[in-house]
Amino acid sequence: MRAHTNLRTAFRFTMMMVAATGVTFAASQAHADTAGSTGGQNSSTGSAALKFDMAQGLDTSIDTGFLGPAVAQVRAVVKIDPVKDGGPLYSISMPKGAVVEASWASDKKITLKAANGSQTDGTVTVRHTLTPSLELKVAAFGLTAQFGFDASKLVNKIPGAKFAYDSKATQQFAPWGFTKADTKLNAPDLANSVLFSQTFANLYDIVSGDPLDPTKWAGDIGVRAATKPTFSYKTTKVMLSGSNTPITTGAGESVMDAVDGDFMELMAQVEGTMDVAGTMDIQPFVSMSKVFGYNFSTTIGINAYSKAYTVPTSKVAFQSTIVHIPLPNVHAPTAGVDLGDVKAGGSATKTVTIENSGEMAATMNFKSSDPQFSVPGGSITVAPKGKYELQVKFASNNAGAAASDITVLSNDPDSPEQMFKIGANGADVGAPEGSDSKDGLPGSAPTADSGCGCKTAGTTTSTGGWAGIGLLALGITVAARRRRNSAA
Repeated sequence: MRAHTNLRTAFRFTMMMVAATGVTFAASQAHADTAGSTGGQNSSTGSAALKFDMAQGLDTSIDTGFLGPAVAQVRAVVKIDPVKDGGPLYSISMPKGAVVEASWASDKKITLKAANGSQTDGTVTVRHTLTPSLELKVAAFGLTAQFGFDASKLVNKIPGAKFAYDSKATQQFAPWGFTKADTKLNAPDLANSVLFSQTFANLYDIVSGDPLDPTKWAGDIGVRAATKPTFSYKTTKVMLSGSNTPITTGAGESVMDAVDGDFMELMAQVEGTMDVAGTMDIQPFVSMSKVFGYNFSTTIGINAYSKAYTVPTSKVAFQSTIVHIPLPNVHAPTAGVDLGDVKAGGSATKTVTIENSGEMAATMNFKSSDPQFSVPGGSITVAPKGKYELQVKFASNNAGAAASDITVLSNDPDSPEQMFKIGANGADVGAPEGSDSKDGLPGSAPTADSGCGCKTAGTTTSTGGWAGIGLLALGITVAARRRRNSAA
């Protein structure tokens, strides 16, 4: 049966539902792929563009402790940071590889899968520098002093306000990324990787601890460091609205009730993790020409410190995005068809309009419950937004009343089997008195402006308008748009 709710009411209802649940519609790009591209008449695909940027740095477990002879020791703690003005620390991008495959049988359920395919257009891009904080401890002439140089202040002492270290790499991965993607970065030799080197004269204003009096202290301090980290990304969960079962593996799937619509739109919420690990070589160094006010020329060479490090796992949460999936949407008549009076031994033919308002091609087969009424055999295909003129032929055995149930079998997900009644010679076909054979058929005069903002119940046919917006506890939505009835 058809919906009879005004479009304005439907829009207002939908907006109230959205506001009440705090749902926000993401601006992420999404589009529909070719329906049925997965190889079956009962399947369709849609894809969404996903992108995540990490703009913050990562704390490593690297702390050299104080290194060097007692007279002058240096300690370094190193972070992995984005290159200033060089973009995010890492980006994870799936511009068109996040494919959702929808398939269905005749049970009015739709199975959703995160299709992997053979593409490798997902990319992890990493660009980083190393940011040290330093501490200097001096013991000479029976005196001791300790100075700290914080990384956030050190960086502003470097020409161009960035450290010279700059390492970057890009790694492709299969759609969705359920299989871990490892991005391995290269590094220069330690001897050619000076992160920081400055004279004490340039550091007086940022020292913590004891005052760095220029009349008492003179020299240089710096650090070399190099690392070849591996950034490992893996998708851990895909949640699709309309289903409360997350997809956590490439072979995973979730099931939802079939929607009555020309298409369905699923809100996809994707999460993953990024792990970083590697080995870092560090070589702090210091040379001094004045200590506690005494001239004291010394250069402290510190052997390279090498250690494996880890970084706490960081969560990757992509912006929610809409995946648009085309569907077939078949409309058989909703009222009976009357052939009128036919003489015994006579025949009559009636053309009945079957419409596919969906965005995907519909395949149809027809059956008649009475052999006096014949329908075409085999399977026919109706293009998206197309119509099929079904010819029902009646060969009368006698002048008595005769009727048949015409069954329309199709790949419509929520209405795979629809039926209408056709009769002659006064048979009861359920048609309203005075109606002609076209009453209640798709393509007849419009009966409603559009459908309601929720799924409309129907017993024998798909209906027009907006299909249901199902709301999960997570606040994600599913929407299915159904056609607006048009005049014949």
